[in-house]
Amino acid sequence: MKIDFQFDTPHGKFADALHLPDDHTFTEAEIQAMKEQRRDNWIAVVTAPPVEEPDTTKEIAGEVYQKLEGVPPAGAKLIEIEGVWYYKV
Repeated sequence: MKIDFQFDTPHGKFADALHLPDDHTFTEAEIQAMKEQRRDNWIAVVTAPPVEEPDTTKEIAGEVYQKLEGVPPAGAKLIEIEGVWYYKV
């Protein structure tokens, strides 16, 4: 059994569906609670503050270094700081 539903929210329309066995034993109140929980989870996602990306650069003696991810560019000047490798940008 598929139960389509939607909610209009201050963040836009939320539409989803519940897929339940034909012989489910949920009450209307329990089904409504499942719908509201899905809506609330979606609102939590769309209103969550953005995750701050960690700063991957360091400035040393007026030179900027980028955290090394993978293979360094050819001829890159490398420096190790507290066990983390950086290359000159």
